[in-house]
Amino acid sequence: MVYRRNRTWLIAIVVAAISGTSLHQAIAAPRVSEPGDETAFFSSFEEGEPQPDWENTAETDAGGNKRMSGVTGSPATGIPGNVTDQVVEVRASGENPPNETKERVVDGNINTKWLVFASTAWVEVRLDEPIAVVHYALTSANDVPSRDPRDWTLQGSQDGVNWTTLDTQTDQEFPERFYTNEYRFENSTAYLWYRLDITRNWGASIVQLAELQLSDGDTTPPPPTDMRAFVSGGPVNGWTMRANAGWTGLKALQYSGGQTSEDRGYAYNKVFDVDIPVTADTELSYVVFPEFTANDLNYPSTHAAVDLAFDDGTYLSELQATDHHGFIVNPQAQGSSNSLWPDQWNHKRSRIGAVAAGKRIDRILVGYDAANGPSLFNGWIDDIWIGTRAPLEAEQPSDYVLTTRGTNSSGGFSRGNAIPATAVPHGFNFWAPMTDAGSMSWLYEYQRANNAANLPTLQAFTASHEPSPWMGDRQTFQVMPAAATPTTNRGARALAFRHENEVAKPHYYGVTFENGMRTEFAPTDHAAIFRFTFTGDTSYVMFDNVNNNGGLTLDAANGVVTGFSDVRSGLSNGATRLFVYATFDQPVAAAVKPPSGTRSNVFGHFRFDTAADKVVTMRIATSLISIDQAKHNLELEIAPTDTLEDVRERAQQLWDDKLDVIEV
Repeated sequence: MVYRRNRTWLIAIVVAAISGTSLHQAIAAPRVSEPGDETAFFSSFEEGEPQPDWENTAETDAGGNKRMSGVTGSPATGIPGNVTDQVVEVRASGENPPNETKERVVDGNINTKWLVFASTAWVEVRLDEPIAVVHYALTSANDVPSRDPRDWTLQGSQDGVNWTTLDTQTDQEFPERFYTNEYRFENSTAYLWYRLDITRNWGASIVQLAELQLSDGDTTPPPPTDMRAFVSGGPVNGWTMRANAGWTGLKALQYSGGQTSEDRGYAYNKVFDVDIPVTADTELSYVVFPEFTANDLNYPSTHAAVDLAFDDGTYLSELQATDHHGFIVNPQAQGSSNSLWPDQWNHKRSRIGAVAAGKRIDRILVGYDAANGPSLFNGWIDDIWIGTRAPLEAEQPSDYVLTTRGTNSSGGFSRGNAIPATAVPHGFNFWAPMTDAGSMSWLYEYQRANNAANLPTLQAFTASHEPSPWMGDRQTFQVMPAAATPTTNRGARALAFRHENEVAKPHYYGVTFENGMRTEFAPTDHAAIFRFTFTGDTSYVMFDNVNNNGGLTLDAANGVVTGFSDVRSGLSNGATRLFVYATFDQPVAAAVKPPSGTRSNVFGHFRFDTAADKVVTMRIATSLISIDQAKHNLELEIAPTDTLEDVRERAQQLWDDKLDVIEV
């Protein structure tokens, strides 16, 4: 029963991966044909890439009128006289980095929050000049009401040390999430520092607050400002992404503002000044992250799109261009299409040459256009690309398959809940890379587990028998190359890579790491062949497992690894012991296995002298019967003369035979 579920899941992954272009497949496409090519443009807003020529600047039409109505760059719910944008320093009793920090309480975005793991908390802010605050507001955050402030004092100070109480509140309630309570008091003293001291919440062991606003009491309506469009650190909250980063890199273009009108409100901002000719094959591509701002079920942040101003005075948003889903590429149509998931990165791609061939792009814009207001909106755009894409050409059906499709998932949100499994059809084993080698559920997350540079990292390659992340994995065994002495610390040994340097097929997986090392493998039924390409004179191959439930024996003299795995999730009924047998084609310089400690039963490594030959090949097989049977399975399925290419081609042919039942 276990293997029947495995087979069904793997076939489902492959079939789902064939049709269409996935988010990450499309973004990994070549950006520029040749350096200096005037027909191409790309920016992910990182250092060394094109930067905006304008920030927070509305587009003007030929008559000099702003393309903006019913929208302001200042949030519509900001209290009158708000001076919080003059905060230059924040101190607090605690915070929850990296996302729920003290700075979030004064960032003008109610979708972010400050959180402290205590039932009381304080936050102090310093202004750029002394101001007499007479009015303030607190906004409740997204999670449970028991974390909301209940009793507090607001205090002022000239030096940040000696405090004067200005207002005291008790038994204050927030009737719903993202609700703003306002408070006024008498004060004529201009203080440089202000402190909110929360002395009681509504019963939780955590205090949270979305926003603190301070006001000087000025009730004059602020003049409308242009929609905001500027480079920032990327979204904070999301189900599958790394916080404070773009889709690629650490930056993205943030768009935000408030719609003040009840009917249509729109704004278009200039971003890049360009001069790009449009041919019949020219495409526009970008990714967009519309925030689920204030839990507004009209999803105002999805009413956004990249727009193009042509030198003849026309705009892409007026030309009925469609994206690869068939929806018109303008902000209002994109929002109405329901094709943009909030709090997710979404890919948009349009063959603009179909409607604009012969024109020249003069400016790249970002637009917002919605019919339901008033509302707040906020989001990010990244990886803007304009150019000509070479058509996808594949000689065999399996060449179309991308097994990383469906891996941009998490326990909170499924976009497939897949792993990039490499196996033969109905194979005895899956072989897969792991971004989390300590997991028996989400083994591989496309982006959420990225490192501080927003690059994915791998901690191991594993034999897996996982039918789904909800049921968990069983009978696992891990290997990993290393340039230095391997460690059980998975984060320390993890190797960074870029998805454009990753090939994920059902019959083959290969990845080149940022340090230049490369790992490749191809499957048979019970076995696989691995090829490690190293860069240094001394190199290592490590062996490990999810936990210490197993055994490992290292035979350096014969270059043989044997072991067994008793790893199984709580839902692995009937799972028995997995036996492993592996050989290497290079002499082993040393074999090391710790006598005790973390995972001492299953952890160890071989050291190789790679001064003359950087390539080490491992042949590995498994069995549910015995180590002898695992060895016999290896002899049956991979000959001593077989290369990785031989095994890959046989596996690919098996998949082509299965996929011949589908015609795309």
